[in-house]
Amino acid sequence: MAAEPCAPPDCPDGEHPGPASPGAHIEPRTAGHLVWHRAFPGTPDQAARARAFVRFLLSGLPCADEAELIVSELAGNALRHTRSAAEGGWFAVEVTLTPGSGPDDPATVVITVDDCGGGGVPSFTGRSPVEAFAESGRGLATVAALAARTGYHGSPATGHRVWAVFALRAARAGSGAI
Repeated sequence: MAAEPCAPPDCPDGEHPGPASPGAHIEPRTAGHLVWHRAFPGTPDQAARARAFVRFLLSGLPCADEAELIVSELAGNALRHTRSAAEGGWFAVEVTLTPGSGPDDPATVVITVDDCGGGGVPSFTGRSPVEAFAESGRGLATVAALAARTGYHGSPATGHRVWAVFALRAARAGSGAI
């Protein structure tokens, strides 16, 4: 039985933003708070496009390399473990940048990947000692090690929204960091 296609968020009638567009849309929620969304067709080549999307948006920020690695892992998991890779499937990437108000409230970047559901429930804890020598299964533990916070919402029936948060600490003057 073929999986039912699912419509990406913020895309009417299942349309996907074109592969050349740097972002589907930008949504300011509060002063200085920016959110970029982009939906990608559920094909393996789109994980590289998701990485390029995040690299473009976060270029020059101290977390850019880690964010690119994290979106690669989360997009790969969406394609490998959910219905996102099925006919008509998709995954979506959201990048949120929120400025901080000072040393005790640093700026944050949140990387979120939405999938079409199916598969299991994301686990950020890593493998059991018995599975320690397996060739796969460490990706979400790596995500958790790189990010300040991680989590997910959803279920195999409704789809998952998996996220990682970076706190951008104050940098030296003139460094270009937030």
